[in-house]
Amino acid sequence: MTATTRITPEPDSQPGDINRQGQFTDGPSHHRRSLAGAVTGSTLEVFDFTIYNTFAPFFAASFFAAGNATTAFLQSLIVLAVGFIARPLGSLFFGHLSDTRGRRISLYATSATALTGTLLIAISPGHNLLGIGAAIVLIVARVLQGFAHGGEQPAAGAYVSEVAKPSNRGRWSSVVYMSILGGGVLGSLLGAVLSSWLGVPTLKAWAWRLPFFVGAIGSISALVMIHRMPETRVFTREKEKVRAQHSGPGLAAQMWAARRSALQIIGLTLGLTIAFQNWAAIGSYHIAILKANASHVLWIAVAVQLVAIPVVGLWGRISDRIGRKPVVLIGFIGLAVTTYPFMRFLDGSAARMALTMGVSYFFLAAPLSVTPALMAELVPTRIRTLGVGFPYALATAIFGGTVPMLQSWTYTAFSHTAFGIYVTAALVVSIVVTLTIPETRWPGPGRR
Repeated sequence: MTATTRITPEPDSQPGDINRQGQFTDGPSHHRRSLAGAVTGSTLEVFDFTIYNTFAPFFAASFFAAGNATTAFLQSLIVLAVGFIARPLGSLFFGHLSDTRGRRISLYATSATALTGTLLIAISPGHNLLGIGAAIVLIVARVLQGFAHGGEQPAAGAYVSEVAKPSNRGRWSSVVYMSILGGGVLGSLLGAVLSSWLGVPTLKAWAWRLPFFVGAIGSISALVMIHRMPETRVFTREKEKVRAQHSGPGLAAQMWAARRSALQIIGLTLGLTIAFQNWAAIGSYHIAILKANASHVLWIAVAVQLVAIPVVGLWGRISDRIGRKPVVLIGFIGLAVTTYPFMRFLDGSAARMALTMGVSYFFLAAPLSVTPALMAELVPTRIRTLGVGFPYALATAIFGGTVPMLQSWTYTAFSHTAFGIYVTAALVVSIVVTLTIPETRWPGPGRR
C-alpha cells in the first residue's frame, strides 16, 4: 500500500498539490488543474457532437451515395444516433472501471477511446474510394466515440462532486456543463470561421476534415492533463474502507438498492437531453432543412452559447443557496412553456433563431448547472459512476441521440411544430420526476 492511500483527509477537504511521494498537499493551483482536467473530456465530448452536427451537411455526400443532399444528410444523422446506442455499453464498462480502479483512470481511458474515433473520421477515405466501406468506417468511429462518451461525463461528474465541498458543490458542478457549452461554442465557432473563410464548396470538398483533426489534438491535450491529476480523496477513503471490511455488498445488490435513484436519473435525463439536443442541433436543422445561410446560423449559435456559459455558473451559485430542486424546476417549466410556440415561430430567419435560442438556453442553463451534482448526490460513492452513468447513458442513447434525426424527419413528414410537442411532453415527465426527488444539497450518509 502506498503512502498516498494511507492518508485520511477531513471529509470536506479539497485536493491540493502532490509531493514527490504522491501525497496530497493543500494548494489552490493543483485544485484548479484537477478541475480543468476533469471537465476537459466533457468539453471535447460536446465538441465532437457539435462538429459532427455542424459539418454533416457538408460531409454527408462524401460517405453516402444518396440521390440528393437531404437524403445523405438524414443518413448521416442515423449514424449519429447509432453512436449514441453504444453509450450504455460504455457506461457499464467505464463506470465499473471508475468505481473499482478510480475516476482518473476511467477519464484517461475514455479520452483515449474518443481520440481513436475522432481520428478515424478525420482520415477516412470517402465513398468514391471505399464505396459502402466509407459508411462502415463512419459507423465504427461513431460507435467508439459513443462508447467513450457513455463513461466520460458520469466519471467527470463524480470527480467534481467528490473534490468539492458540499457548500459549493452546485457552483463546482456547474463547471461541468459550462465546459460542455464551451465545447459547443468551440465547435460552432470553428464552423462559423471555416464557412465564412473557405465557403461551402471547399467545405464539401475537403475542409470538413479540419475540425476532426482539431478534436483529435484536443483529446491528446486532455490525456496529458488527466495524467497529471490525483485520484479523489473520497474515492480513496471509500476504497480503503471496503478493503478494511474485507468484503461488501455485491455490485448487483448495490445497483438494485439504488434502483429508485436510477429511475429518477432516467426521468431527469429524458427532458434535459431532448431539450438540449433539440437546441444544439437547431443550427444544422436550419442549414439543411430550412435552407438558412450557414455562416449566419453558425455565428448565432456561437453567440448564444457563449452568453449561456456564465448563466450556467450563475444558476449553480443560486442552487447552493436555495437548493437543486427549485433551480431544476424553474428551467424545466420555462422550457415546457416556451418550446412548442418557439418551434412554430422558427421559419429560417436568423433573428427568430437568435431570439428562440437565447431564451431557451437561459432556461436550459438552470438544470444543466446542477444535474451533475444532483445525480451524483443521489447515488452512494462506491457505485457513483456506474449508478449515475448507466441510467444516464441509457436515456441519452434512446432519447438524446435520436433528436437530430427525428427533428429533421418530423419536419419533412409533418411540420416543424410536431417535434415541439414531443419535446414538451418529455419536459412534463421530467417535471413530475423532479418533484419526487429529495433535496440533495445536504447529502445523507454514504453520499459525500
